[in-house]
Amino acid sequence: MSEAKAKVKSGGKRFSKFSIVGLSNAVIDIGVLNLFLWLEPTREVYVLVIYNGIALVLANLNSYVWNTLWTFRGRAEHDVRQVSLFVLQVLVNIGVRSGLFWALIHPIILYTEVPTYLAGNVAKIISVTVASTLSFFIMRYVVFSRRRWFKDGL
Repeated sequence: MSEAKAKVKSGGKRFSKFSIVGLSNAVIDIGVLNLFLWLEPTREVYVLVIYNGIALVLANLNSYVWNTLWTFRGRAEHDVRQVSLFVLQVLVNIGVRSGLFWALIHPIILYTEVPTYLAGNVAKIISVTVASTLSFFIMRYVVFSRRRWFKDGL
């Protein structure tokens, strides 16, 4: 097999693993949001954003564990540089997810009578999909890259 084909196959395998981890992250993320919506229903947008933030933190902890132990195992170094880059990726991820979640849910909650659980879940699924795709590329090409980004700075 040529080197290019081997690289594509390896990338596909890694993306498949990342997708499985992403699915477990989504279960945690959406599950925690729905748990909050069930335990303490609200139509207050800022409370929904807080619920979303807590769900994101838990999902990202899961992401770190499984991506370092499984998806990017051969590239995970658990050093300050890599952990710092992962944390920066998490902050970007949370920013994108929260911003998109708020942008999607805010007008629905304020101007319609759509049930909160429906609006929250649709906003969550869209924000998870967009942010997770972005996260894969950041983790693959920056955090767990063989290229040493910021080798002197972090």
